[in-house]
Amino acid sequence: ILSEDDMRSLIKLINGTDILILSDEVYEHLIYDGQKHQSVMLFPELRERSFVVASFGKLLHATGWKLGYCLAPELLTKEFRKVHQFNVFSVNSPMQEAIANYLKESKHYTGITQFFQDKRDYFRRLIADTRLELLPCNGSYFQCVSYSNISDEKDTDFSMRLIKDFGVATIPVSAFYQKSTDHKIIRFCFAKENTTLALAAEKLKNV
Repeated sequence: ILSEDDMRSLIKLINGTDILILSDEVYEHLIYDGQKHQSVMLFPELRERSFVVASFGKLLHATGWKLGYCLAPELLTKEFRKVHQFNVFSVNSPMQEAIANYLKESKHYTGITQFFQDKRDYFRRLIADTRLELLPCNGSYFQCVSYSNISDEKDTDFSMRLIKDFGVATIPVSAFYQKSTDHKIIRFCFAKENTTLALAAEKLKNV
């Protein structure tokens, strides 16, 4: 999670340059343990040269709708629209209307942080009873674990074995690297019903 000091360092780094910032802030509400989301829009030196991408799909658990928005200063927005209009079509009207109505009541999204922090804490307590090693999870709805004390298998092979032999799906972290790498780390998603998380953890005790 980027801190205020990180943002100050970024200001110094790009000072005197023509660098523009594309800031992906779709997980702005998924930051735990009292930490604060540091948006580039909070810093005047960054705000004047930044595009912020946000997602209603992520915020409101409707990822299939692919509905989001981009914030930027007027001059940058003008240039952004020139490109955007030829890259994608507009989102259909019913979805836009539905999201607009849903956002009228803040109760629909103000509790998201605590909701997912509780999910994270619950899942971590369950995994603590397995041989998997929990890694820090300060944001998002994904929990990474190391299996290095269980197996020397490649993460892709280990993930496949978890599916075939134990019925638990996970993602090998190497999938997110451009070059082949293998740190013996896999990723779980804890944005599930508690009963599903408990069942998965029970199966993982046998790994």
